[in-house]
Amino acid sequence: MTAISDSQKFDRERQIAYFSACLRELPAPYCKLDTNRLTMVHFCVHALDLLGVWDEMREKGNTYPSFVKANDVVEWILSSLLHTDNNNPPDAGFIGGTFLPPQHKYHHSHIAMTYTALCILQTLGVNVRDDPRIPQTAILRTLRRLQQPDGSFASTLQGDGEHDLRFLYCACCISYLLDDWSGIDIRRAVAYVRNCRSFDGALALVPHGGEGHGGSTFCGVASLVLMNQLHVIVEDADWKASLLYWCVTRQQKQGLQGRPNKDEDTCYSYWIGATLRLLGHDAGTGNEDDVLCFLDHAELRSFVLSCQHPLLGGFSKVRNTHPDVLHSYYSLAYLSLSQKYRQDTQIENDLEGVSLKALNCTMGIGQASISADQGFLPLP
Repeated sequence: MTAISDSQKFDRERQIAYFSACLRELPAPYCKLDTNRLTMVHFCVHALDLLGVWDEMREKGNTYPSFVKANDVVEWILSSLLHTDNNNPPDAGFIGGTFLPPQHKYHHSHIAMTYTALCILQTLGVNVRDDPRIPQTAILRTLRRLQQPDGSFASTLQGDGEHDLRFLYCACCISYLLDDWSGIDIRRAVAYVRNCRSFDGALALVPHGGEGHGGSTFCGVASLVLMNQLHVIVEDADWKASLLYWCVTRQQKQGLQGRPNKDEDTCYSYWIGATLRLLGHDAGTGNEDDVLCFLDHAELRSFVLSCQHPLLGGFSKVRNTHPDVLHSYYSLAYLSLSQKYRQDTQIENDLEGVSLKALNCTMGIGQASISADQGFLPLP
């Protein structure tokens, strides 16, 4: 068991400073990701949510003078909404940012941007199911057009984009948030997930012979949970056993790798950890089979905390390098996911000061944003 040094203790204020700075203005190296700016905002907004910042601002007012206000974020998100009947076919959803003029050929919605936009809006207090500013019916109509004959989903309506498990997951999240599954042929979607099964039980991004990967495995398992179809794996004893074994054996000396023969990486603490959490959930009874406990969380949490940047805040993918918003968010998500295991370790005061809001593993955002009180069906 690895003890955690003082330099590895969780620094909440430094994390808040990091994510709030990135929300205001991303560093220059992010220029190449401008078409995915909504995704960067998604990581920052939901990290600050897990840190409890939005709640503090609602209760106490703006205690962070340089902080971006929630209403300003909401207005910017809504400015990236695309809803036009002039396109052929008509297009509705969100674009990655306000970086291209309307006449540009790449000015079109993207399924991942629609997923992240709806998550952000819901977290910041917009009821995405009922808000008149959001064209729910048109978004679902676009979703239907994005589903491919094999059950997967394309990223855009332009026909030249990718289609794989990532976008099937986005489609399921959108349907869950809007409480309308008319945009998905569930039978074909489940068949696609089945066909992505690799020889070792993990899920590849695409069917028939692809390599299993932590990210695509999460997307497939979470999609089945959202569609209430996880029994496809759970009732297949061989598949469930091989998938559990595959997930657990991704842990190396401390951290988790995304696939065999790769290095440890902080983001897989979430992708693999959340997958195990979902595999232990029984939707029929609500009971939990705690298979997440198969990981050595003392070592894993130590690894994640050792990837904190001591000056900038944030987390990097590996030790002793610069942080980025993706690895920073998924490191926080894992720390939230694994909080219950802190009490099971023998390290005194190992994570003193870590107090994160509960995570909804299926959606990858704070549990409070999609609570039963708001009419959402419960998810692990």
